[in-house]
Order: sequence, then structure tokens, then C-alpha cells
Amino acid sequence: MKLVAGVDGGSTKTLATVCDLDGELRGVGREGSSNWEGVGVERAAKVITKATETALAMAGGSLKDLVHGHMTLAGVDWPEDAPRMEKILRQAGWGCPLTIENDAFGTLRACSPEGYGIGTTAGSGVCCCIIQPDGEKYFYGAFTDMGGGMGINGQVVHAVLRSHDGRGPSTMLTEALLEATGHETVLDLAFDMHRRGNFVSKRVTDPILFGCANQGDAIAIDIVTRFGRELALAANTLIRRYGLTDSDPVVAAAGSLFLKTGPLLFDVFGEAVLETAPRARLIRAEQPPVMGAVRGALEAVGLGKPEVWDRVQRTATERGWFREDIGAEPEGADNGE
Repeated sequence: MKLVAGVDGGSTKTLATVCDLDGELRGVGREGSSNWEGVGVERAAKVITKATETALAMAGGSLKDLVHGHMTLAGVDWPEDAPRMEKILRQAGWGCPLTIENDAFGTLRACSPEGYGIGTTAGSGVCCCIIQPDGEKYFYGAFTDMGGGMGINGQVVHAVLRSHDGRGPSTMLTEALLEATGHETVLDLAFDMHRRGNFVSKRVTDPILFGCANQGDAIAIDIVTRFGRELALAANTLIRRYGLTDSDPVVAAAGSLFLKTGPLLFDVFGEAVLETAPRARLIRAEQPPVMGAVRGALEAVGLGKPEVWDRVQRTATERGWFREDIGAEPEGADNGE
């Protein structure tokens, strides 16, 4: 048996899938964070390996059956990061050739019909990347940006505090945040944060922010709108830098904040991108980044043919393994019908 593996490792979860050389997905594995900056390289390697071995077991194989592994990993931001991770993975039993790159590229490889273009990801943080037709690639944002998921988390709390002390207008965010955190008043919340260090997680604030924005709250809409235009600025900067304003580049959007929050963020993002490149082909991810990793692995062994990629996508749809990862309801969910 000959298989390739694609792994997408993030700060929240790690997905691995294996595929045969005909393009049929054979197995999937899920684990927690494999961002080495948070869990360390040894733990990251263990998580990646465990997720992949789960996928391989489903396929009836093992690490020795892999002819290539392509990994798109959070925290692989600097030139020394990939060799460091590869060294630990070799110690964990990986013997096949490996490609290790930042997780931003997985989004683009998965979403673009041609496998190149511009990709913008908004989740725990944000990043933006480009892959050129000749394979040249570049990314930025993940290691320095203050406008990502963590940034809007703080803006929600600040809006509530400003509303309370009179510096800002009233907002639905206040009631929603107090209910979610179990505080009776804004001062109770502020005291808990200031004196006890109990800061509010983005897991709490993200649903509140986008829920209130979808209900028409002006402050929430303003935060989402500014965030969307900042994400578009990242994409537009690459469009201008690479002279693509008059062409039709794919501009793909992915990550939980694009996929699981309603249409507002993507609409704002798309409108701003089209101001710079009117012919840009805007895509909201229909495949998870791990599919881009699989595509990269197949290309590495000379199987980047359209018919092989079509088969990969078809089997992904048939399996239904990644529905929740792209914001769809899981199969069998109660949809009210």
C-alpha cells in the first residue's frame, strides 16, 4: 500500500488525513493543538503523529506505507522552525519525505481551483499568504499581527467597559457578555479581570460579537467591519505587491471567523478586496486546510493532475469527515425539518 498524508495543525485542533495515489481518501484523525509555540515541539510531534496514525489505522496502514507527508502547521513562522519540527518527527517514526510549511498555505491550496492565488485566514489569529503559479510563496501576519481573533476579543471587552463608563454608546454586547461570564455588573467583570487576572476568552467573546452584529447592534457591526477591512488590507497588500490589481487572482477566505459566524465578515472583506482588484475571484473555503495539505503531498509525488484532485474532493464530500470544519452542520444533525 502506498499512501500520502496531509496534516493541518493549529492552535485549537489538528487534522490528519491519508489518501491513496489514485486520490481516494482512506482515513482521518483528529487531535488537539499542535502549535509548538504553545505545547512545545515534542508534544506537537506526538499530536501530529497520533492524528496521522489514527487516519492510517482507518486505512489499514502505518507510517511505513507513507510515500510523502505534507504538513501545514501553526507556529512554523521562521526558517528554522520547519527543520526543528522535522527532526522531532523523524524521532517519532516518520521515515517518508516531508514538506512542512505555515498553515496559511493549506487554506489556499485547498480552496483555489489552480492551487495558487491569495489566501486569508481568520481564526485564533490571522495570516495572509500568496502562492504564485511558478511555486513562489510568501506569507505574513501570523507572528506579529494584533488584528486577529485575539484582537477583536479585546475590542468586545473594551466596548462594554466604555459603554459602562460613558465613553462609548450603549451596546447589546454588555448584557450578552455579563450573561456569558456570570457577572452581575460590568464593575464585577472589571474587578475580576483587573484584580484576579480572569480575562475573558475569545471562545466567549466571538459568539457574542458576531451574534450581536447579526442582530444589528451598531457597535458589534463596527468591530466586525473594521476587522473585515483589516483582513482585506492584508490581501490587497499582496495584490498590489505582486501586480495583480488588473488580473483575476483567487482570493480565498478561511478560518472559523469566516466560516462559522454568518455572512457579514466575508461580505465586508470581499467588498474591500474588489475595490482593489475588481476581477478577483472571491472564495469562502469549501474545503478545510487539511485538504490543501493532501493536495501538496500528491503534488510532491507527481500526482497534481486535475483528475486526481477532483477525486480527492469528491471522496471528501462522500465521506463527510470535514463538514463541521467548514461551518456545515454535521450529518444527521437536527435542522428543524
